[in-house]
Amino acid sequence: MFRLTLLALLTFSLFSLALSQTAPRIYRGAIGDKHIEMRLNIAGSQVDGTYFYDQFKQDIKLEGTYDSKGELSLNEGAGKKKTGKFVCKAEPEAPDTDLECEWSRVDGTGKRMVYLVEQWIQFKSGTELIAKVIVDQKTKAFASIPQLKAPLMTDGMNGFNRLVESQLQAAIKAFQPESVANSSFDTNYNVLMGNDEVVSVEMVEYLDVGGAHPNSRFWTVNYNLKTNKPLSLNDVFREGDEYKAVIAEFAAKDINRRTEQMDRQEARRSNRQPEKRDEPVMSVDQLPEMDTWGVSQKGLAVYFDFPHVMAVFDKTIVPWGLLTRYLRADGVVPLVK
Repeated sequence: MFRLTLLALLTFSLFSLALSQTAPRIYRGAIGDKHIEMRLNIAGSQVDGTYFYDQFKQDIKLEGTYDSKGELSLNEGAGKKKTGKFVCKAEPEAPDTDLECEWSRVDGTGKRMVYLVEQWIQFKSGTELIAKVIVDQKTKAFASIPQLKAPLMTDGMNGFNRLVESQLQAAIKAFQPESVANSSFDTNYNVLMGNDEVVSVEMVEYLDVGGAHPNSRFWTVNYNLKTNKPLSLNDVFREGDEYKAVIAEFAAKDINRRTEQMDRQEARRSNRQPEKRDEPVMSVDQLPEMDTWGVSQKGLAVYFDFPHVMAVFDKTIVPWGLLTRYLRADGVVPLVK
């Protein structure tokens, strides 16, 4: 009980600290099949801001509070014309979720779960990252992709924009469903890091070609705006591959830790004691090769292509503290730490 109480207090203190920042906090996610972006401003326990649907680019006003339990409550709409509400809580254990919210109409109907991810955007030159919506009429594929916009566009900015769009178009071209009516292609994005030197974004792709289980995958674009070139791991780490063993060891331990946590949560829901596993779910030897990677504020985001039943473990963030000794002194990470 003490450990659970301590964890709850720690979660609340981190959430409160996050909400005490003066700069607007930017989140991305979706309500149903509609991609959204949210900006929140915090003043004490009062919260205000806006959000918009990528398709419509029309700001919807938000205002509300967060309370002593760490719950964030937001009403949408201006004045007396309220159109909906969000009730959110921090989700510190999931690497791909920062706020877990429930959206509903004012009367409580039409409930939808909304998972929001904070966007780490830190441009100083008036540069913006905006959502561009692409719809392929042939396959009905729908995507939001990040595009850089600035008063004076550089070669690096244009190069990043072209690379993201060309990779998205390649993914759409590879999408060949037997029946468009029974299929779907949805892609959204998260900004892991965006500053005047480096942009690292993850693309979250959901595919349904009419099979028993929809497929999902991550792909990333990591770009150096100064050199106008995609980043490689050699731009992050010194020569040698010792860092790969550290990544694999952390990823395997993290998967086992998260598995135990899910087992405990399931046991609590079923009002029983969790069953101890005879063997860990994942070992370093069982871990597949890293599929892709990204540079985030928290650490190196690494992605695996697990089968559907283990897809929840496709993403892990390895803290920079574990990798410091392997980083290049002149690499890109000192720019974003």
